[in-house]
Amino acid sequence: MLRLFVGIELPESVRQALSLVREEHPAARWHGPEQLHLTLNFIGSVAPQVAEQMARALEAAPGPAFALQVEGVGYFGSPEQPRIFWAGVAESSPLRVLQRNLETRLLPLGLMPDERPYAPHITLARVRQGIPLQAWLQRYAQLSLPAFPVEHICLYVSRGGAQSVHYEVLQRFALV
Repeated sequence: MLRLFVGIELPESVRQALSLVREEHPAARWHGPEQLHLTLNFIGSVAPQVAEQMARALEAAPGPAFALQVEGVGYFGSPEQPRIFWAGVAESSPLRVLQRNLETRLLPLGLMPDERPYAPHITLARVRQGIPLQAWLQRYAQLSLPAFPVEHICLYVSRGGAQSVHYEVLQRFALV
């Protein structure tokens, strides 16, 4: 079984800029710059033959290239018990259209639709227990990076477990 998701690969300059918001804390596991991405559709565990079918569906799926801008930071969980620290992206109609189109193509192949509305974000850290949050949020609330072109999407595989996860690009699909 392969644990898959579809995402946007970030340029090196964006990954390096985002790595600067890291703050050492024993409860936070920060993603390394090489692991930063923006998830479009989480697929989950599928058999290799289903992964191949999904890859074929993605070849025909993409739409036009567009620009995306990283903006602001936030968290999932409560202020007392944050679970995920993330960087946000500026509102983008092309991003939302792409995400919905991909979901539509992948649903017949076994993608389980997410009950929550799509909330585009770049996971920066996973938190094992509550840590002081307000200072970090205030420090990076105005985070704004230059827009970057999104010219392809990727099918990723997630390898590893609870202690260490590694994301690997299986295939890239050009946006035209």
